[in-house]
Amino acid sequence: MVMLLKPKSAAAVAVPDGTYKATLSKVSQFDNAYGHRIGFEFTLAGKGVEGEKVMRSTAPNLSATSKLADVLRGLLGRELTAKELEAGVDVEQLIGTTCSVMVLQSRSKSGAVYSNVERIFPAVM
Repeated sequence: MVMLLKPKSAAAVAVPDGTYKATLSKVSQFDNAYGHRIGFEFTLAGKGVEGEKVMRSTAPNLSATSKLADVLRGLLGRELTAKELEAGVDVEQLIGTTCSVMVLQSRSKSGAVYSNVERIFPAVM
């Protein structure tokens, strides 16, 4: 008997390491091995990466030192106010925001290589 094993899904497109111009194109909520997450999808712009999508996820907990706050500071281009830290930020209102993202190759627990957004920076005018 032949047992043919196939990958669960197609391999993720790997974007070369670097910093790229991007636009926040989607925000979603999901659960994975790390628990409940907020996913920020960025659409890249530029030669060789135009239209490619990369993602950064964080826990949904907002504090001055959280990874979520790092993402928001990069998108907003400023520190979060005390009011924002207390009341929260409507992240869906940030869809369409332009920024720069630093992409580095990472390896998942299953060994798959993917393009991970390590940092988000305000767009350079």
